[in-house]
Formats: sequence, C-alpha cells, structure tokens
Amino acid sequence: MTKILLYGVFPENNFGGPSLMHGARELIKELNNDYEIIFYQATEPVELAVSDMGFKVYQIPYNKASHLLRDAIKLKFGIRPKKEECLRFFNHVKTSDIVANLLGICFSSRLTKGERGYLKSIKSVLAIFAISFVAKMNRVKTIKCPASYGPIEKKDNIRQARFSARYIFDVMLARETESERQMRENAGIKKNITVLPDLANLMPYSKPGPDEKNYNYIGISVSYQIIRQWESSESYINCMVKLIDHVILKTGKKIVLIPNEITVGHNYNDIHVAKEIHGLLNHTNDVKLLDITNMNSTQLKDAIARCEVMVASRYHSCVAALSAGVPTLVIGWHYKYDELLNLYGQDKWIISCDNCTSDKLISLFNDFWESRNGERKVIKGKYKDVRRALIDVGKIMFAK
Repeated sequence: MTKILLYGVFPENNFGGPSLMHGARELIKELNNDYEIIFYQATEPVELAVSDMGFKVYQIPYNKASHLLRDAIKLKFGIRPKKEECLRFFNHVKTSDIVANLLGICFSSRLTKGERGYLKSIKSVLAIFAISFVAKMNRVKTIKCPASYGPIEKKDNIRQARFSARYIFDVMLARETESERQMRENAGIKKNITVLPDLANLMPYSKPGPDEKNYNYIGISVSYQIIRQWESSESYINCMVKLIDHVILKTGKKIVLIPNEITVGHNYNDIHVAKEIHGLLNHTNDVKLLDITNMNSTQLKDAIARCEVMVASRYHSCVAALSAGVPTLVIGWHYKYDELLNLYGQDKWIISCDNCTSDKLISLFNDFWESRNGERKVIKGKYKDVRRALIDVGKIMFAK
C-alpha cells in the first residue's frame, strides 16, 4: 500500500483548497492500485466541506509551528509528546511513503508586504511547510505539488524559495513555465523543477441528467483578491456591473454570481463583492447569488459545469470551468491565468486588471459569446492533453 499524507490547504471557505484535494485524490487513484490518503489541516474539519473527499481529514494538533517542530526534534531523541493526538500525528508523518504540500501560490512578492531579515524569512517558511520539514527529518519523500511561484522579486521570497528547495522538498513542481523560470532565474534554484498543470484539472463532476437542462445560465466568478491587485482607472466593481447588465440584454440568459473565497473573519471577501455588484445592477431579477456556504466543493463544480460560459476572476473557478469544457473569459492579475488559458487553447480570452475597462470587457465578451460553441470543442479536445500530462508526470509525485 502507498500511504500519502496531504496538507497545506483548507477544504472549507475557499474553492481552491478542495479543488486541489479532489485533484490529488484522482491522480493518486490513477497511479496506485492500493493507496491510503490522510489529510491534515490547521483548523477543525467542517463536516459539509469534507463530506465528499473520500479520505480521512484530521486537525493538526498544534497551534504553533514552533511547538510542532520542538516536539518533532524531541521525538528524534526518544522524548514522546504527552497528547495522544500528537503521537498519532507524528506516526502518520513517519509512516507515510510520501508527504505532499498542496498550497497553490508560494514566494509571491505581490502578496507579501515589506522585507524581513533572514531569520524571520526562514521562520515564516518553516511555519508554512513545517509538516514537510518534519517528514524530511524522518527521511520521508517530500513533494511540493504544482504551484505558482512568484513573482519572486524581494529578498524575503528569494530566501524562502532557496531554503524550501534545499532543506524541505525532495521534489518541486511548477504549474507554469514562468513559475519555473522565476525559481531558476530570480531565486537561483538549481534543483530541477518540472512544469505540470494544476491538480484541480482532475477534479471530477457529474454531467447533467436526462431531465436537466444544460447551459441554462452564465456564471460570473467574482473576486475580492483581484481588487487588491487592481490598477486600471475604472474600478473592478464598475466593470462587472456594466458587463452583467450588458450580458443580460445581449444573451437573455440568467446570471449566477459565484463567490470562490468566503474566509471567515475577513471583513471583505467574495460574498461581499457579489452583494455589492448585485446591489448596483439594473436587472437584479435576472441575477442570483450562489449560496456556496451550504454547498460542498463537488456541488460547486457541478454548478460551474452547467454554465453556458463563465466570466471568471478567480483562478480555481477558471480551472473548474475549463476542465468541465465550459468556455471561459478571464479577468486576471497573474501569469498563472495566461498559462492556464494557453493549456486549453484559449489565449485570447483574457484581459488584465492593469488596463481593464468596461468598454474593453464588453467588447471582448461580445466576440467571446459569438465564438463559444467553437471554443467549447477546442477546450474539450485540449483537456485530453492536460489529463495525459498530469498522469505521465504525476508519477514523480505519487507513484511509490
């Protein structure tokens, strides 16, 4: 049996995490006839969020990474932690064949503020990847699953990337060629980093039943994250409001606003963005907000798969749509969007947050709408190549 321990994301509050968990499970199943998956997360598992995973989910029994690392070192000298859940955790790590981190974006100077000294940089990266570091201490194979790296511009991120490549991960994979270049040229990483599509491309979904109408609405994936990155003179909210009003008049279709991230405790998340957009629309009766708080990730992907087209500002909503054959127009802020569209032959259907205006967005949508049926065929054909690449290269990660 191949025993694999996964960690690094949350199955609740953000569609990206469970998308990666489902994708990793599908790839592991494809590569191993006999396997066991164990997943650890920092918070207590939520039943709805983990109900469709198909493997055991545990809470990491430490509030601080420093305490976890302290007990791991003590255990190397025969000093056992007192709590049973801590012993179980370390036993899971030590008896695994593979420990894999699923975090989707790392070492990005667009997401970090200021510069930290060397010790603070290393302390931070050890906190993020503590489980992999402990696995490495115990000679367990450590994998950094495909991720977007960078832009790596600050010394802080360079230090973290180098330390991770040298002392934490045996194998590191990038989901874009630009991420691989960032690691090699900007961070100076000598380790071979293989490029592989995002694992979430393998997340399954159910096709509509015989009595269910397909393509009966247009999905709009909204994002608070892109507002933080926005540089255009016209606001993201204004662009989306004008686009949606136009789409309703042009297509006659119903609109579904799809939040992706609803992290508890954030004063402003995707649901706030969706409600703000909805409150400014001229045609509110034709637009509904998808209640993702009462859905698991499989139900959310099924809802995305039933869209006629998607206009998406969240990465894993883009992945979910394209991997289900749904034509997708993207408003992006990172090169991960460009390379994802390239995988599916959809390079022209993207607009950058740096220069997006409602006029440009509406004009692009008009062309996109007229091309949707042809693009759907292209996407479905390209998915075979994406799947094949994941299975062929996935052996580096999950084959024993």
